[in-house]
Amino acid sequence: MRIGLLSDTHVPYRAPRIPPSVLTALSDVDLILHAGDVDEPWALEPLKALAPVYAVRGNYHVVERSNAGASLPKTIELEVEGFRIALNHGHGSGVMAYLWKLWTLFRNLAGYWEFAAYDVAIARSLVERFPRAHVIVFGHTHRFYGAWWGDTLLINPGAALSTAYFNAPFTPSVAHLILEAGQGPQLQRISLA
Repeated sequence: MRIGLLSDTHVPYRAPRIPPSVLTALSDVDLILHAGDVDEPWALEPLKALAPVYAVRGNYHVVERSNAGASLPKTIELEVEGFRIALNHGHGSGVMAYLWKLWTLFRNLAGYWEFAAYDVAIARSLVERFPRAHVIVFGHTHRFYGAWWGDTLLINPGAALSTAYFNAPFTPSVAHLILEAGQGPQLQRISLA
């Protein structure tokens, strides 16, 4: 099974609709997982025309007038081809999550865009929250991330649309996750530049 992964589309606040490049990149998938910051539920309709879609809310829903926060769950756990998958935006909650975000923004203002410590903190938190998952899909940082933590594959497909703040140098991307019973998960990043 081929699963399309995307996150941080921010439609309609950063773009009026999901771009054709995203739809083309996901045109041959069997299932789509959207890891948050959808912003408006109707933005998922073009994806639903391609394959069944599972989507979670993101952190953007806290401060914006987004309707997706009310209509989407925080987390989805499902089993596909014998693999347990957890889908979550990855932003966490509480004081520490906001301090990490604030520190990241200060680093970005200073021109530092790669922040491995933040990726590791998110990954560690997600592995602790979903200890039985074979695959954890998240978003939030707008950066691609794919790493094994023990027997768990953590994937951030990156932001599907250009990141709007501080002229961020992130290349928009989505990913394909290929799952076949009896084989290890395969990951393919698809750059949308």
